[in-house]
Amino acid sequence: MAFEAFTDEWAKEWAKHLNRNENYRKLAATWEWPLVLRVEKDESVGLEEDRAIYLDLWHGQCREARAATEEDLENAPYIISADPYTWKMILERKLEPISTLMRGRLKLVKGDLSTLSGYVMAAKSLLEDALKVDTEIPEALK
Repeated sequence: MAFEAFTDEWAKEWAKHLNRNENYRKLAATWEWPLVLRVEKDESVGLEEDRAIYLDLWHGQCREARAATEEDLENAPYIISADPYTWKMILERKLEPISTLMRGRLKLVKGDLSTLSGYVMAAKSLLEDALKVDTEIPEALK
């Protein structure tokens, strides 16, 4: 069953993969902060509003994963955002997220880049689990 990207169901499925990943658990053993990933609205592709997911990441576990709320967007210490095309390219493995973040196509809207830089391998493992989810790219992101 395919899950539409950046939805509540997709986030929950991602968390299932993540919580079974021993490598991620080791690489993120000292990570203690929630993360919000947001796809920015783009009316030209039919995405009428921002869509975001919230991942409560704590010591190599994902304690909660779901669609992000306004409160999450206000309180999450880390928010990473990009346009629909950039996320599509990442989900199709045509862009590597770390270098995309460094080039500014993925934007660190909130958070400390120097702290993130200490978790590059954990971030790669985190993304690998997202790519394991049977993902349906919404028409708006195509």
